[in-house]
Amino acid sequence: MTTRSLFGVLLLAIVFVGVGSFFASRSFAKHRDLRETLSWIDQTYNPHEGGDRLGQGHGWQIHYHKNDSGEEEVTQKFNTTFAYEGRCQVAIHSETLPVGVWSEIPSVTTYTFNLRDIDPDSFKVKTYDLYKDAFSCADPHEVELFQLDCADAEIEFLTRDGAAAINDATVTTYTKLTGSDHESRNTSKTNKCSLVVDDVPYAQRLAKALKHAVELCGGKPSRF
Repeated sequence: MTTRSLFGVLLLAIVFVGVGSFFASRSFAKHRDLRETLSWIDQTYNPHEGGDRLGQGHGWQIHYHKNDSGEEEVTQKFNTTFAYEGRCQVAIHSETLPVGVWSEIPSVTTYTFNLRDIDPDSFKVKTYDLYKDAFSCADPHEVELFQLDCADAEIEFLTRDGAAAINDATVTTYTKLTGSDHESRNTSKTNKCSLVVDDVPYAQRLAKALKHAVELCGGKPSRF
């Protein structure tokens, strides 16, 4: 092999190594960005000692109703948490706690899906007033008319192209029943999911973080 040929081979090898290092570096940076984004969601949304909302996180939702005496009573209480179980595999757990009208039938619903299957442009933050039967704040006229306190929110999102890519598993417990009637299990697939949030400014930040995580996992907007 001539000196010129050897030089060409070495130059080509250097180019290949450089290109490989470049893509490896980008992949590592994207993986680190995703890990940090999902970690921030976990640390701020979920209950953690010393965390937001005195460690309770932001996934609580409490419904109130006025009784015949005009006093406010708690009718429903939910707690929702977010977990990532792999690089892009996540789970949302929504628990109906035993209180009020649901005191005898608590339930847990778990949604599992891959972030790459979510449409990043589908995230919407909807606000409402929990003290007035979760009245929606979508209409400014109604907000003024009913004097709504739009302090709570729900983040809704959809799968790409409406695909049924979200696994929905619900376990309902009937505390006063025994045997096979004590518990029921239902599984299905859906194209829609949501997260309850007890703080509107935080909900906006959370929706942005979720969209970013979806894009890092390769999620694309729907084609129609």
